[in-house]
Amino acid sequence: MKNLDYLELLTVIAMSKDTLNNAKLRTNAFIRNRKMSFVSALSFLLDMRKTTLQTRLNLYFKTMEGGEPISQQAFSKLRMNFDHSPFEKMVREAVKAEYSGEYELPLWQGFHVLAIDGSYLQLPRTDELRLEFGVRGGGKTTGKQPSAGVSVLYDVLHGWPLDPIITRTNMNERTECGKHISFLQEELPHIAGKSILTIDRGYPSLDLFAKLENAELKFVARCCSKSISQINDTPIGESIVTIKNGMTIRVVKFELSSGEIETLATNLLDLSMHQITELYAMRWGVEMAYFRLKQELSVEKFSGKTPNAIYQDFWASMVLMQAVAVFQKEANEAVCKRQKNKTTKYQNRARTSDLIITLRDRFVFAVLCGRSMFCIQEMEEIIKTMARAVSPVRPGRSFNRTFRPSDNVRANLKSRL
Repeated sequence: MKNLDYLELLTVIAMSKDTLNNAKLRTNAFIRNRKMSFVSALSFLLDMRKTTLQTRLNLYFKTMEGGEPISQQAFSKLRMNFDHSPFEKMVREAVKAEYSGEYELPLWQGFHVLAIDGSYLQLPRTDELRLEFGVRGGGKTTGKQPSAGVSVLYDVLHGWPLDPIITRTNMNERTECGKHISFLQEELPHIAGKSILTIDRGYPSLDLFAKLENAELKFVARCCSKSISQINDTPIGESIVTIKNGMTIRVVKFELSSGEIETLATNLLDLSMHQITELYAMRWGVEMAYFRLKQELSVEKFSGKTPNAIYQDFWASMVLMQAVAVFQKEANEAVCKRQKNKTTKYQNRARTSDLIITLRDRFVFAVLCGRSMFCIQEMEEIIKTMARAVSPVRPGRSFNRTFRPSDNVRANLKSRL
């Protein structure tokens, strides 16, 4: 969808009385005029800046509200009056609209290419969050790092999170994967049959393959050396095997440049071996999505220390990820127009990191402002700005994965925003 359609959708949801009534945690909340309204609170939480809460409030009131800003203590008390449902509703409704068939979406060989992957978010060190989400690591619980589990169904060609889940840190990734499959069947049945699901080596099992077959979903799955014996015992090259649950599986096994043997299992029988490996390589898009979420959107720099604040910030970040995808598409189109008659070695695209910085400075200023002409002008300026910062697309590039820094190092990292 176009950026103005997306912003209009957010505005309609934020200003709906149903949204407020469903989100209120106290019946008498938001019944009197306050310095910061419910809609303003939602708008403020969509602010991408990750400075201190009071600094953000000062800047927000100077830019949007005018007058004396409220204190961070007052805002923390205000946000306790509503839950995360407005942001989740924005995400869910945007997915329904984008995948309704009204818009032309990027496809591979006529298929949507989706990926499922899980990760973990480090949370502020409080006992309340340890109790709500659990902790990671061994030893005593006291003083341990609270952490939340996250799983996302992600469109790797389009850059859209379709079904985000935040849960306890001891999540079972296969269970969450099953929830994503059910989501596809129930909420997006019209694209489920036109989708290929790519999953990493922690997921394959007899039960999961059976669920995928029952859902009539096409898939490409990387298998580890200790997964299904009939798959692991196949030779290098291509094989067709029947696993214990009676399913016919095609196995593609080959050696990587590192010397490691890669094993892919799929129910796609008509594609070439090269196409199967190309499909699985596309799964890297979900890895980049988590990088964007943690490093560029800085989701782990939470604005509160309560479970409610964690859920609000997580779902607000999902709204922003969708916004980045919407603006990325339009900025890429603008880049193509700018370079239409130029000879370049590589195709260029808008640089995502610069795009996020531009949105950080101007997105909230345009969202929910209530002035359509101003919003149109602001969005046009944002697209023009983003189209001037480009990166070449170099096919076949690969990078060594770097280990995540320790907690002590991460504590000293500055926000990318």
